[in-house]
Amino acid sequence: MLTSRAKRILGISLALTFFLMAVSPMFASAATVPGNQKTGPYIDKFILKNRASDVEVLSLLNNEVDLIGEQVDPQYLPSLQAADNINIESLHRNGYGFITMKCDKYPFNITSFRRALAFAIDKYYISDTIWAGLSQPQDSCVAAVNPYSIEGSMPYTYYESNMPLALQMLIDAGFLDSNADGWREAPNGDLFSPQVVCTGSDSIASASGAYTVQVLQSLGIHAIYNGADFNQFIAAVNNHQDYDILFHGIGFTTFDVDWLGYMFWSGYVNEPYQNEPCWSNASYDAWREPLLHSTNYTEVFEAAQEMQKIWIYNCPEIIFYENTYLSAYRTDKFEGTVNAIQGVANWWTNEKVHLKASLGGPFGGDYRWSLPQAIEGFNILTISSAYSWYVVQEFYDAMIIVDAKGNDVPWLASSWTIATHADDDAVPDGHTRITFDMIQNATWTDGAPLTAADAAFSLNFYRDAPGNQFGPYLTDMTAAYAKTPYQLVVEFSTESLWHLHACGYQSILPKHFFLEQGILTTNYNTWIPVPPGDEMVTSGPFNVSNYVAGEFVEMTYNPNYFYGIQHTTTTTTTVTGPDLTMAIVAGAVGAAVVILVGGYVLMRQK
Repeated sequence: MLTSRAKRILGISLALTFFLMAVSPMFASAATVPGNQKTGPYIDKFILKNRASDVEVLSLLNNEVDLIGEQVDPQYLPSLQAADNINIESLHRNGYGFITMKCDKYPFNITSFRRALAFAIDKYYISDTIWAGLSQPQDSCVAAVNPYSIEGSMPYTYYESNMPLALQMLIDAGFLDSNADGWREAPNGDLFSPQVVCTGSDSIASASGAYTVQVLQSLGIHAIYNGADFNQFIAAVNNHQDYDILFHGIGFTTFDVDWLGYMFWSGYVNEPYQNEPCWSNASYDAWREPLLHSTNYTEVFEAAQEMQKIWIYNCPEIIFYENTYLSAYRTDKFEGTVNAIQGVANWWTNEKVHLKASLGGPFGGDYRWSLPQAIEGFNILTISSAYSWYVVQEFYDAMIIVDAKGNDVPWLASSWTIATHADDDAVPDGHTRITFDMIQNATWTDGAPLTAADAAFSLNFYRDAPGNQFGPYLTDMTAAYAKTPYQLVVEFSTESLWHLHACGYQSILPKHFFLEQGILTTNYNTWIPVPPGDEMVTSGPFNVSNYVAGEFVEMTYNPNYFYGIQHTTTTTTTVTGPDLTMAIVAGAVGAAVVILVGGYVLMRQK
């Protein structure tokens, strides 16, 4: 006989199964359009409109936007499902929601405290109640959808609340109520009231934060809820400033896991954008070398698994859930959206979405996204928000990009070879040399050719610029140089399965423009362009044509984009009603921060 929990889980599973059967496939069906996999964009303009999180759905229903630029809160599903011309797509998120604790701050540096909280939390409650069944409990820092994940294979889990065990762990660690005021003191006798910070305007984040406070108070810990502005608290975390406990989330754009060797490595406890919990563990660090520098897949896989085991036991962060990622968009004017591993709001959608033939397509039209947060700026070297990344990713290109399913696609590179000493005596023993042959028709918007000199400049810049978030993953790079105008050579002092992505995924910057503007490794953070008034030289498919801070960013397609296609019409057929829901951003549904690991994107989000 099934238990009540089993019945509930079975019901949720069946409901989700039927829901997933109803959504579109990875590439939404559309009429045949000219071009190939790399061809695009087809739209004239890509417009991001700032909308408070609680009115994004209304904006979509009112035909003020075509796509919600983040994951959809499950509470809005009934309204969206009942509406005409709205499609909802779903996939298991390559990411999760979690709390992080500042592990170099007393008493959060005490492992027993963190584990006690993990055992006290009821992750089934979070999934069943806060997420209405559209998530599942998660323990590992590697998402369950990732083949490297050990989720479900540990001899224990933190899925169900075990309050007696949690209380005993606190007592054994010396967290006692010595003054009989109803709240436990730290083992040294200090009073402490941890603040649990989350995005107060986001329903999932605020509910998760409030639940964390509730659990802590049930354990006798005088916890305080703090619903804050996302951009403010995440900046403090990125720079290792003071905090106690923070709820947010992360999304990954590939299945690579070399970030395990950076994001929680003791050597990066003071490195901006790295090791968010400021956690140090020698046993964990011991597996870093085989993870990053073994060329044997079995050894790399073992290292990733052992690091997860140590991480799960020590709980520098507590994962709450891996949720079903819901995307919503209109279908009355455009087709061709792409449901990539991070949802429909992605770079490929902007490349492939196009007007329906009945409206004069496939070319033309303004494709409108909603965003719950204003962007921080346009300097790729200093942004941290995923919402800013939605804009900046349209400016620059890389040697290799990732397709909707997470596979590598040659982009600026037409081909590449990887050599070690065993392959080529000219490569020093223990080194890796990667040679990229580049396409020869890419140009910058000022007409200058995009060459291997730009690529070499960019990689060296990232490596050498202090505090630059791209740099930590290029520390083993000993050289990057243009062998010919269209052949780039990159050499690393180590061997690794990850080196190709560490350099190949990096955005290529315009060398001549940076030198002309005086943008150096020592002052890059002072470059604050505001286009279109301020000149920006870019290579990507879109450029900023209009911008009002806190309201919108308008981007127009680059007619000279090297994978572009000539638009046979420039007539914009977008029809909108009155802008009923324009609002100053007050929330952060899916609030997100970009962390660039080996050149690819980890999006900090709800």
